[in-house]
Amino acid sequence: MYVTCASPGLAAVAWLADNSPKGYATYLRLYSIRFGWLAPVAQISSKFGNPAIWPGDTFGISVLPGTGVALSWGSAVGGSKNSKIYATVAGR
Repeated sequence: MYVTCASPGLAAVAWLADNSPKGYATYLRLYSIRFGWLAPVAQISSKFGNPAIWPGDTFGISVLPGTGVALSWGSAVGGSKNSKIYATVAGR
């Protein structure tokens, strides 16, 4: 699990999990110290990674002020035998 400060009192929490029968996926959720969780868990990756292939140590999270949260992760999708690096910006 990775956490970054989105603004004072607000954190973006992201993780890569293989708890789905479909394989690895990247998830994001915003947390407020004052109000708790602000929204349901959002699946960020559009495809699931092969659960038999380790996704690697590549994971990143960064807030882009006024834009959203930039995420990067590793995963082996679409029949690939190796993990590749993927990235996206999750809007607000």
